[in-house]
Amino acid sequence: MIMEVLSNATEEYDRGEKMEIYRKAGVSEYWIVDWRKKRVEIYLNDGREDGTTYFYLYKTVTAENKEALQLVMFPNLKTDFDELFHL
Repeated sequence: MIMEVLSNATEEYDRGEKMEIYRKAGVSEYWIVDWRKKRVEIYLNDGREDGTTYFYLYKTVTAENKEALQLVMFPNLKTDFDELFHL
């Protein structure tokens, strides 16, 4: 699991090339934390029949559904939305 905090300077790289590097490395869960919008996008890495993999957006968590924030691959580890964004 990797959690990436976006910045204005690196957002395009984090959503593109870096995400591709993580996919190829076999990272199973990739969180993109947007501190400006107070939003967490949770991407999961899945496989195709031909053996290739791809990330898909599993869930977006905001203040409205903050109780849904939890690690998918490690469900016993808890994180708190308000703590993440210092609310």
